[in-house]
Amino acid sequence: MALLAGLLGFIPSPALSQSISPVTSPEQKEDPVEITADYMEHLVKENLIKARGNVVVRYQNRTIRADKMAINTESGQGHAQGNVVMKTEGGSTVKAVRGDFNIKTHRGILLRSRGTLKGRQGQEYYVSGKVLRRFSEEHYQTEDATLTTCTGVLPDWMIEVGKADILMEDRALFTGGVFRVKGIPFLYIPVGYVPIVSERKSGFLMPSIGTSNLDGLTIQNRYFWAINRSYDATLGADYMENRGLRSSLEFRYRPSETTEGWWRGEHLKDDISGRTFWKLDARHQQVLPGDARLLARLDQTSGANFNKTFKSQTEIRTRRSSDSFLSLFKGWETNSLDILGRYRESEQAERDDTFGILPSITWVTQSFELGNSGFYFNQESSATQFLLDLDPTIGTDNEETLQRFDFHPQVSYPITFAPWLRLTPQVGFRETYYNKELSDDIDPSTNQPFIRPEFTREVFEFSAFLEGPKFNRVFQPTEPGGPAYKHVIEPRVQYDYISGFDRKDREKIRIIDGVDDIRPTEAVTYFLTQRLLRKDTDSNGNSEVRQVARFEISQSYNIKEARRFQTPLTPRRPFNDLRFDLDTRFTDYFMFNFDSEYNVYDGFVQRFNFDVGIRFSEWLMVVLEKRQVHNESAMILGTLDVTLPKGLNFKYSARFDEFNDRVLEHNGRATYSDPCKCWGLSFDFIRRRNINLNVNQAETKILLSFELRGLADFDGTRGENFIHRGF
Repeated sequence: MALLAGLLGFIPSPALSQSISPVTSPEQKEDPVEITADYMEHLVKENLIKARGNVVVRYQNRTIRADKMAINTESGQGHAQGNVVMKTEGGSTVKAVRGDFNIKTHRGILLRSRGTLKGRQGQEYYVSGKVLRRFSEEHYQTEDATLTTCTGVLPDWMIEVGKADILMEDRALFTGGVFRVKGIPFLYIPVGYVPIVSERKSGFLMPSIGTSNLDGLTIQNRYFWAINRSYDATLGADYMENRGLRSSLEFRYRPSETTEGWWRGEHLKDDISGRTFWKLDARHQQVLPGDARLLARLDQTSGANFNKTFKSQTEIRTRRSSDSFLSLFKGWETNSLDILGRYRESEQAERDDTFGILPSITWVTQSFELGNSGFYFNQESSATQFLLDLDPTIGTDNEETLQRFDFHPQVSYPITFAPWLRLTPQVGFRETYYNKELSDDIDPSTNQPFIRPEFTREVFEFSAFLEGPKFNRVFQPTEPGGPAYKHVIEPRVQYDYISGFDRKDREKIRIIDGVDDIRPTEAVTYFLTQRLLRKDTDSNGNSEVRQVARFEISQSYNIKEARRFQTPLTPRRPFNDLRFDLDTRFTDYFMFNFDSEYNVYDGFVQRFNFDVGIRFSEWLMVVLEKRQVHNESAMILGTLDVTLPKGLNFKYSARFDEFNDRVLEHNGRATYSDPCKCWGLSFDFIRRRNINLNVNQAETKILLSFELRGLADFDGTRGENFIHRGF
């Protein structure tokens, strides 16, 4: 398929990051020609040197070797014979029986040649030919030649041609071509075109083919348009057997080092549901004068949920709303200004609510010392206008705006008793103004929620953070050259107090974010952290220290809850869940991390997550993850990775919903990478459950990918997302 694609002019998928600024060539200057040999004869009047025996000619970064050679030192024209080896400044090397050349102009002709041509990105193309003509560093012509990226006397594949015109970083145009596999003729190509590119170039991309029980046979077709060095676009027309034709357009730009972005749109008139699906995405980022940073994102979908129907990524399929925003950020040494506008629309079939921040202006002052007083000041102030949909019912719109101003200064005074003991008290004040109350109570006269006058909320806060005393012990190497270990114990205690405020004001607040969700607090939290550090020293005395394990225990004690009046039905529960957090990476062959929260009153684990990975050898690896919330959810994901000799690799991953006792997804992949790294093949199998419009569907996909490295790739996985894990 790759050769058929080459015949039609397909090119490998380009990378936008290869867009670079224009390159200028340095001014050429005349350099001397250096010649060495066992015997030389210099004919001064003819500017001719005849040499034999281990002849080596060097000019700038080019070299020619031969048994015999004659060269004109003024023009650079020469003739070489016997074991001729030509090496260019780009690293290309060609051997021949004899040849004529001009070492100054790059031109030459070699007879019965074989060698390696190198591309700008380091790709190597192995060529041989009865005649090889070189017109420049990048332009060659051959007769009765072969081209491959495989090594060996009998390469896995090669193209045999009668005549070929080769432009490095462009193409090889040939006639009389035969594609051979292990020397056996596989396909005859009377006229062929093979791309030889590492930079962006306009042309058809290799199609992507897959099959699905929902979509049927799918063929993704793309045309890449390299508009110039700063702009490009990809136009797509995907054939979906059961659904119809899906069109797409992606435009990317990077006009300068400080400005870049992309636009992407997709459209489909679905033959299955009769609905029209579309999606528009865009992202723009730019550094403005004064080092201000602009970031914008446009995220819009049709009423028929495009993401849930067509996207393979779980986090995209299950998201609840679209999210478009624009952010302008400017930072100074201790201050920053952030202006944010955001608009969200529900993507859930049973809701049509919207949410907007139009806009939010936030001024933040990072902690800095007030003169030489030892006191540190920080603050965060914001002014925000919200757009809220008070009724998310389908077909009903009841939108209201809410304005909020929040001022939050804090002052701290760190006290260092010893290098291992430090206390940091901090006091703060917070005042929040709301221009109206949006009550959930319904006004019977209008059948709408009540809207009441403005109000404010004021709170006082105090906190103290005690670090230490710290303990550590060093374990010296048990043998010369072995690692040393350091065990560190770091206790910390934190006290937090937030004053109470009027209960009626608290009931007026519609909680939107963390600024609104502030409650009277008095609590003590302790942290006990243990770290294990490893120090490795090499033979030169250079050392490297890395953390191989960290274990932390933490818990909060709610003093207000401890003082609360209790009844037999509502006993006090001042202790929050006991939290454990462990991260380890002792070797490159074992990983184990977990975190959990234990309910000390009811005696059960409220939340439990773990990741474990074992690399038994270079050929076998297992990764297992679990995410569990008590009586809510339990998800297990596992990956088995097997690497066999001669380039074979197998992966199998499964995602299991333990809470509902069902497998949600299977992913299988078989990959063959040729030992000489010149071609590869992969086969993917996907089976997953999709829930769309309350319909539970089982989707099966089969994807095939094939690559002739350096020439073309047939990527059937384009746009897919897999659940395979590694470490």
